[in-house]
Amino acid sequence: MSLINQMLRDLDKRRGPVEVSHVAALQGMGLININRFKQYDSRSFTAWGMVALLTVIAGYRASIWWNSRSESAAAIAPQIATEASEPEQNAQLDTLAPQDNFNPEALATITDKAEFKEQPVHIAVVPRAEPVQTARQTPPETVIRPAKPLTPEQKAERLFARAQQALSSHQQQRGENLLRDALDEYSRHVAARSLLAALLLSRQQEDKAERLLSAGLLTDSHQLALARPYAQLLAARGELVPALEALDRAIAQDRADAETLALRAAILYKMERHTESAAAYRKAVQDQPRRALWWTGLAVALEQDGQSRQALEAFQRAAELTLDKPVEDYVKRRIDVLSNKDFNY
Repeated sequence: MSLINQMLRDLDKRRGPVEVSHVAALQGMGLININRFKQYDSRSFTAWGMVALLTVIAGYRASIWWNSRSESAAAIAPQIATEASEPEQNAQLDTLAPQDNFNPEALATITDKAEFKEQPVHIAVVPRAEPVQTARQTPPETVIRPAKPLTPEQKAERLFARAQQALSSHQQQRGENLLRDALDEYSRHVAARSLLAALLLSRQQEDKAERLLSAGLLTDSHQLALARPYAQLLAARGELVPALEALDRAIAQDRADAETLALRAAILYKMERHTESAAAYRKAVQDQPRRALWWTGLAVALEQDGQSRQALEAFQRAAELTLDKPVEDYVKRRIDVLSNKDFNY
């Protein structure tokens, strides 16, 4: 660095045009590029000048190599790095050699900045942060619990649902088989038993249906869904007492619906218990007043019980509703008879 400072001081004292020897020296130091300078045009520039120039260059380079080999090697590397990192300074330095004038103060200022840049920079060393040891999270263990086995009732319910699907698809035989499987799993499945009995009755297999219903009532005698069709089968065969008993056992446990009340009223009428029959029919029509046949049954029971006026009113209510032709003709005849009888009375 002492050689560079000495050269800058010499340039500052001269304050004249830059000589080619100085330019060549600076270019050898790596400070400027001689190709960007125009050749100094002078008529007095002769061959002697050329020889002197070559002599100066050769002597200067030899002195650098012999006397300051280590010093120049240490200076060249930082200075080259400075030129690479500050192209703007090099550009300003290159422009310091115009054809006419040269300002050594500008060169000294720029070089002083370059020399300042060469000072060692102390960089604060930040201690390396140790990686934070995060707690390794392990996924929660999946507890595989064995599937809970189905109860017989649940199995029967699934079979019953499949039977309903089969029957809705007009697969009657498959539906019946599934209903039987459901009863094998759980014999107290009332819906499966009742539906299977209805299928048997639709094919006029009354004996099979009766045995099926009777077996269900032995298990649970309070099921109206089983007692009602069972009582119908017994009453059709003339077994009125066991039919009524089957209904009464079921009704005792649960409130009778209108269908059960009407069936009970019909059985009581056949048993010539007309007052009880009329009472049962009256309860039935109170629940479903649009049932014409039940109004007819009430009218007949009242007429047999000697209540002609109430019987006429019941026949007239029945006539207002839709009836089959034979029943409709019977109702009209009874209305005429009871009307004349009441008028004559």
